[in-house]
Amino acid sequence: MPAAWRLVVLLYNLFLIVISTGVVGLALGYSEPLQWLGRALATSHDRLITGAVAGFFALLGVYLLAASLKPDKPRVMVVRDGPLGEVCMTVPAVKQIILKAARTVEGLRDIKPVVNYTRTGVGVFLHVMINPDYNVPEMMETLQTRVGKYLEDVGGLKVEEIKVLVDDIAAQGPRVR
Repeated sequence: MPAAWRLVVLLYNLFLIVISTGVVGLALGYSEPLQWLGRALATSHDRLITGAVAGFFALLGVYLLAASLKPDKPRVMVVRDGPLGEVCMTVPAVKQIILKAARTVEGLRDIKPVVNYTRTGVGVFLHVMINPDYNVPEMMETLQTRVGKYLEDVGGLKVEEIKVLVDDIAAQGPRVR
């Protein structure tokens, strides 16, 4: 979610918290929330501003409700756009290709791929756990090369970048499955 929408959701939630706190106060017998509301609706100008703010938050609430109920489209990457139509691949399929390529690298214990697709190509970020008995720079270069080649050869995808983060070094454990 973009930062601007996070700000909008934050403001909406703060508005709901204030309204809910006022209603709880009324339910507990406090009269101050009613006095505040009376002051907010004292003049026609104040009523117009209060109504506009409430209407804005009501419309925002309807929009957020509709957006949350809309089903997510599966993220797909266009592999080829030919005269007969386009060929697409989902992110989980790309992750499976990455895992298959990673199985061929010695010393790799676990891998968690993150795939970002743009119009210019695929960006891959790999969180890995490795065996300490191997040379880390050589192993990571081999991993990057094999994953990139596999994505291009098998998936038909253009690879923009492959970044690797070694999260942990494990002496014993199962290999990448």
